Amino acid sequence: MSDDLAANWGVRPACYLHPSSCGVAGVVLPSAHLASLEQWTHTGFGHLVLSPFTSLWLHADWWHVGFNLLFLLVFGGALENEIGRFRFLRLYFGGGLVATACHIVFNIGSDVPTIGASGAIAAVLGAHFWRLPRAWVLTYFPPVFLFPVPAPLFGILWIAAQFAGVWNNFRLPFSPSASGGSIAWMAHIGGFAWGAWAMWRTRKKRSVQKRAGVDSKPLSNMGK
Repeated sequence: MSDDLAANWGVRPACYLHPSSCGVAGVVLPSAHLASLEQWTHTGFGHLVLSPFTSLWLHADWWHVGFNLLFLLVFGGALENEIGRFRFLRLYFGGGLVATACHIVFNIGSDVPTIGASGAIAAVLGAHFWRLPRAWVLTYFPPVFLFPVPAPLFGILWIAAQFAGVWNNFRLPFSPSASGGSIAWMAHIGGFAWGAWAMWRTRKKRSVQKRAGVDSKPLSNMGK
């Protein structure tokens, strides 16, 4: 992928700490005209607003795309069937934005553009972990072995690997010296947490509704 494309439409955390350094002169809102909206997308403030969305569609190379698509194929289909298409899309894009916010906070001094949908994929993994605890997934073990493993076990091992990555590349939140790394570990953790929380909240809401439905049933008339 073109470096210019990543620089223009990827997320650069330092731009949110020092907007003027990224060409943001102030808050500029677009008008309803299509031509004006197109011009606004090329302004510094337009990039600042749109990059959390556009970065989800950009990837560094085919390996980056391939691994994300593989995770989406393994975990996304079953989860979409379980919660529905609209809720799945809301979970996916919401997780991508939450993951981007986590990456910005923990790498606020970094001027390196960040791209990829890994945070959104992590949200799918976290939601699958919570919503489908009895599912199994076919997992690759080098060099050529494939084994079915419980999906929750895979989720635990995966999130543990993300925390290990954070430990090896530790950065204090809001640290101006944080430069980040080639992998957005905190984006992965933030996305996973969002997906798990969303499914926990849904389950809790459903249980409350069930209890309310039971409580609202009329008592039978005893002795009739």
